[in-house]
Amino acid sequence: MPSKRTTPKRRSKAAVPPPTVQHAGDRVFILDIPYRTTAPGAQWVPAWKTHAYVGAALPDPLRPFASQPYSYQRWIEDDLNAVPGEPMRDVAAKTPRQEQIDGAAAIVTAHRAGARQFLLADDPGTGKTITMILAAQTIAQERATPSAIPKILVTVDRPFVITAPHWRASIASVGDGGCRWLICSPDQLRKLLARNGQPRYSFDAQIYDESQLYRHQDTKRVTAMRRIARYSADHAKAPFLINATATPGHNPAELTYLAPAFAQLHNQPTSAWNDLGQRLVDAGLPLAKRYDRWQWDENATASGRLQQEASDQVRRWLTDATPPLMLHRPSPQGQAPIDGMPTTLTAEQRAAYSAEWGDFQRDMGLARRGNNVAKGRAAIMRFRQKAGMLRIRATAEWASAQVDADRQVALSVEFVSTAAGPLCDELAGMKIPYSSIYGSGTFDTEAERIAFQTGRTKVCVFTVASSISLHAGEMLPGGTHASRTPRVGVLHQPSYSGIATRQRLGRTHRDGQVSEWWLAYAEDTIEEQIAHIQLDRLRATTNAVGGETSALHKIAALLGADWLPEDALTNGD
Repeated sequence: MPSKRTTPKRRSKAAVPPPTVQHAGDRVFILDIPYRTTAPGAQWVPAWKTHAYVGAALPDPLRPFASQPYSYQRWIEDDLNAVPGEPMRDVAAKTPRQEQIDGAAAIVTAHRAGARQFLLADDPGTGKTITMILAAQTIAQERATPSAIPKILVTVDRPFVITAPHWRASIASVGDGGCRWLICSPDQLRKLLARNGQPRYSFDAQIYDESQLYRHQDTKRVTAMRRIARYSADHAKAPFLINATATPGHNPAELTYLAPAFAQLHNQPTSAWNDLGQRLVDAGLPLAKRYDRWQWDENATASGRLQQEASDQVRRWLTDATPPLMLHRPSPQGQAPIDGMPTTLTAEQRAAYSAEWGDFQRDMGLARRGNNVAKGRAAIMRFRQKAGMLRIRATAEWASAQVDADRQVALSVEFVSTAAGPLCDELAGMKIPYSSIYGSGTFDTEAERIAFQTGRTKVCVFTVASSISLHAGEMLPGGTHASRTPRVGVLHQPSYSGIATRQRLGRTHRDGQVSEWWLAYAEDTIEEQIAHIQLDRLRATTNAVGGETSALHKIAALLGADWLPEDALTNGD
């Protein structure tokens, strides 16, 4: 009788033992190796959710993957070794401005009064990063036990290769306050959870920059964030949360990340506010559920006044608290000056535009009849990309003229293959030195930024909307300053979201530097009609939610997309 065939048991990933130090002088190096990158000698360690190497020093092929200060990899590495990793490189010290000191004081006051959460909603360019750093240092120092090192978590926006260096340099510029900092992206938050779903670490203060990223509760990043921030904990035992965004949301139901603050204000557990939309409806706000999202009801959709009144009601819960739990201050240099930049299409371009507009109307009609939201979104994106392609040459020529006039140019785009790449090709053909800040891992983003800031390049093509400074006179690492050459900017592919667009304007119009911007569009097209709506919105004196939603509805009506969900035009902005 043949022997029974058995299948060998698979060794679970968790059973792979972590590497250990074998010789005196060795160190466990935790490495940041991109997906599908070959790194000979590195070992993947499932228990740590990262790669590692053991030795006296990193071999040259692995040095590019060495852990950075304040990173997740450095956090693990410092836990495993008696001696901390290499410190942050020298960064020129910054003296916080008075408004940053005042903002930090407001946050600390809320903490000392027993609050568990604060919303910093200052306009772009007001210095929110250093405001939060100062506040988090003080709060963490006050909350930590006498024998413990205060711990602070910071989550930043994408792309991480740009936002993380910005935060590292900002922390170093004012000092880390004797605290232990961890900077991670929203998608890295799951690494901070143990196998049972509970947080691996306890933080005395947590900063969630660009908190609008956490407004949709049905995502993995939000689930991880809520566990790490201990939403379910009693208010008195939870870590202190600093949420920051200049773009809070298009309606109050998107403020789900503020559930702990709302719950504490109403003397209820956070779980009672898990369905924020329903609680707001119970409070009389004009909301209704469509496409599984809480949105304005029919009456509010038709009335910007109703939207603003409802938004103000929720804001007052935070601003009228004692002490206040929210701070919103306009940019000290005022609104960025902005105007339209029409492009006259050639006969050939106009024929191409008309054909694309016809294709778009057909595709949108088919999507509407089939109630196919995904196809409707895709049609909008394709039309925006193709329409923007027709203006590439004109935008590049405009940038060339600005450079000739001794200005540096910021070109903001939303898409890479149909805007950023072609624009860079045109600039290269004109022999104009440029910086490229887009894509993932394609460029050394900080080197590209510094090249622009020091004037070695004259044009910067970028896709990011936050956590990057391109303004004149910025203090750079090492104590030098960016060039004083005036900055001008073009929204080559402007976002339909006004509050997101303002963030882009704030890349050059910030820290007391006034920067002129232009919104590009094709003359005598649907783009021109949309541009007028956008310009009216951007010139408004406030970031009022009612005005924002009203503008989006007008644009949706022009595109025949008013049947789509409210966020269909903003691509998650």
